[in-house]
Amino acid sequence: MSQIILHHYPLSPYSEKVRLALGLKGVSWNSVEIPVWTPRPKLTPMTGGYRKTPILQVGAEFYCDTLLILRVVERLGRSGSLYPKGQEALAKAFGWWIEKGSFFNAVCLTIGNMPGLPQELIDERRPLFRVNIDPKELAPKRALYLQRVDAHLAWLAEALADGRRFILGSEPSAADLSTFHPIWFARQNGGTEVNELIAFGSVINPWYKRVAEIGHGKFSAMTEDQAIEAAMASEPSEPEEWWPEAQHIGLKRGDQVSVTPDDYGNPVHGKLLSWTADEVVIRHEDSSVGKVNLHFPRVGFDTARDEKPRV
Repeated sequence: MSQIILHHYPLSPYSEKVRLALGLKGVSWNSVEIPVWTPRPKLTPMTGGYRKTPILQVGAEFYCDTLLILRVVERLGRSGSLYPKGQEALAKAFGWWIEKGSFFNAVCLTIGNMPGLPQELIDERRPLFRVNIDPKELAPKRALYLQRVDAHLAWLAEALADGRRFILGSEPSAADLSTFHPIWFARQNGGTEVNELIAFGSVINPWYKRVAEIGHGKFSAMTEDQAIEAAMASEPSEPEEWWPEAQHIGLKRGDQVSVTPDDYGNPVHGKLLSWTADEVVIRHEDSSVGKVNLHFPRVGFDTARDEKPRV
């Protein structure tokens, strides 16, 4: 099997979600630390300019967005289960709710209490998030972000109130990791003030500690150049799965398409290879890395035909 490579940076909340998933599943992995903000000259050619973090690489296959990455990690590992039998859909839906409801509000609450944020990061994220993340802009809105975060944490506390160790029962799952990482970001970076404001409570705190104890498993540092070499040494797969639904919306195999996050982010372009209920795969090619496949989840991303195909 090709090496399992995670492109991430330590501060990234969604990367923490994947790091914990790798630990839970007992997957040995390689850590490539990328710049916190663009430009990312080594990663961009491999991923067609996809800007969100993290990205999981297995040979010449690049998996984008944690909604898909966790399903890949589930297949790669042998211990635990991110999607317990009979609760797979519940784990996915719970994760979708808590991230959509709490992530961005937790980030804005936390950054509002982080003076000294690099101006380069503020400027780079502004068009991506469509929000000015300058702490001077966010701090006056603290009450707004706090009440939004606490409202969702109240539901979390209700789910844990019967004494269960984890959200879906006695063992951790993807639902826990999705819920954990926005809180982790606030606790790690918001300082004492934010930690005291957020309604963790006697129910959430023990759960938080149990999830943190999962850890990141066994990993080794890898350079970006080594990751490029791993991609160039591998041949991308030729996925054959195809649902006729794609044709119903005017797409067919081989079309030049764009895939764009439906919340924030930039489009990525390539040749459409596969369309299933859960996943879209496109072929990307760059002279510095060769041919690679980019995988995206269906949920959270919009695929459309390129009106003017890129050369």
